[in-house]
Amino acid sequence: MLKPEIGQLLEECSSPYSIVIAVAKRSRDLAEKAQEEGIELYDKPLNVAIDEFGSHRAMPVSGDMLLSELSSNK
Repeated sequence: MLKPEIGQLLEECSSPYSIVIAVAKRSRDLAEKAQEEGIELYDKPLNVAIDEFGSHRAMPVSGDMLLSELSSNK
């Protein structure tokens, strides 16, 4: 999925603001992780984060954590 529509993302989330914040946070996390591990990204972190939210691999939740982070901390 290249460009999920905002309407699709809003169906699972009540606030456009929370989507923007969650995507930005995930994008920063991806960029930092790639830099720390010396991984070359072939796409912009923002595009990867938007794709993750569009394909439900990451979802905004209340608080400062993303659903993808919650599942990886187990």
